[in-house]
Amino acid sequence: MDYLIYFCAVILPWVMGLSLVVYFFVTKKKIAVWRLVWLSFFSAILAWFLVSLFKYNFPSPRPFEVYDNLRPLFTTARGDAFPSGHATFLGALSAGVFLQRRKLGLIFILGAIIVSLARVLANVHWPVDVIVGLLFGVLVAIIVRLIYHGILLE
Repeated sequence: MDYLIYFCAVILPWVMGLSLVVYFFVTKKKIAVWRLVWLSFFSAILAWFLVSLFKYNFPSPRPFEVYDNLRPLFTTARGDAFPSGHATFLGALSAGVFLQRRKLGLIFILGAIIVSLARVLANVHWPVDVIVGLLFGVLVAIIVRLIYHGILLE
């Protein structure tokens, strides 16, 4: 079971990101998919950057730092649990995909939820860390989409 949790928490985010890049190279609709990839990754990187500014200025302990009986499944930084950077990045990435391709976006949303749950099961995040991360990522993706379409800048 530990291998499955590790895969979902550490490897699956890379699989999700790379699959979006591969999707661009195998599709015939290059311009539409380029916009999907660009907006999704831009949203994800922006959300991750904003969350990182918060995390490193307002430290919060991880579960294994609070409870001595908990051991993290893998090595991770201490004191920067809230909100989850992985959940934030994948929340924005999956929302960015969903806002442009509903069916594909649902698969990405499911992946983001699986990664988030795995990070809680791995004892590196509290449930609130991943919930806030996912929601913040979605919010950033929506704002980026609205700005891209000129709705917020009118």
